[in-house]
Amino acid sequence: MTPHAEVEQVWPRDGRVRIVGRVHGIDPEPGACRLILVLREHKEQEVHAEAELDGHGFDVSVPIGDLVPAYGPLTGVWDAYLAVWRAGGERRLRVGRRLDDIPDKNKVMVFPAQAVPVDDRRVLVRPRYTVRNNLSVDYEWSEG
Repeated sequence: MTPHAEVEQVWPRDGRVRIVGRVHGIDPEPGACRLILVLREHKEQEVHAEAELDGHGFDVSVPIGDLVPAYGPLTGVWDAYLAVWRAGGERRLRVGRRLDDIPDKNKVMVFPAQAVPVDDRRVLVRPRYTVRNNLSVDYEWSEG
């Protein structure tokens, strides 16, 4: 199986999206790691959240306000990666949940949306699993 960051828990609440998991398939160097969310439609836009590795385990949280893009479409998708260090270089691992026996996670594991107020509108932010069991975060502008 391809090395990846295996999700154990996702907690979308209190204005944050918290992800708890383990690095699977490689032995990363101990210490700092970071969550990188890449805007699918504008890959040059990234959001970073610092974390620490405890062995292979990680626990990282990103404020939902950081997921309101500076520019781009009114709806979009942030794809989640965990950057770890190995052999002196950064390695980006796709964040997902592949080691369980739950099929169609994108249909059965539905997370609540949280709202970010922006002027007289708001942006709804919701993590979700993709059809390939990767973790992404959707955003959508809506009226007040």
